[in-house]
Amino acid sequence: MVSYALKQAPEIVLDVPGRDSRKQRQQALDQLLDKISEDEDLRSKLSDGASHDDLIVVTEQVPVVTSEPDNSVEEVKTLVQSIVSYGFMRVKLEQDRQEAQSVLKDLEAIFDPTVELTEETVGDLKKKSKLLISYAENKAAFGEIRSTAEQSRVQLQKILDLERSAESL
Repeated sequence: MVSYALKQAPEIVLDVPGRDSRKQRQQALDQLLDKISEDEDLRSKLSDGASHDDLIVVTEQVPVVTSEPDNSVEEVKTLVQSIVSYGFMRVKLEQDRQEAQSVLKDLEAIFDPTVELTEETVGDLKKKSKLLISYAENKAAFGEIRSTAEQSRVQLQKILDLERSAESL
């Protein structure tokens, strides 16, 4: 399953089965057309239309952390989920990094004069290189997810500190 958000309307998330590809992006745009026909506000946001390039792959949906602490159970759940999502993203990024290194070694064959290159070989390498692109995209998103998780940790610590100070009264 791949999820896409729109540059113009990041709150809209479109889920499509499969991995990120032109076909999946087209399916997401088809879903978007259905949503546009039902939502006047969305129609006005996308008055210039949308294309494949306007779709951003959402690797992990992390809840937004509020700036003012609220001691509700829901906020604690949201903060913990943000931190756990960061953990899963770290694991996924490490797996992707290992796969990307393997692909990079395969790409080295292009520069080896002793290796006979064929169109088929280069085509296979091109397909594999999509893993490198996916890794780069995930790594770029990782910084933001990490920042959100760190903010969540600070918020959670504040909530726990407030709870401790309330208990000592």
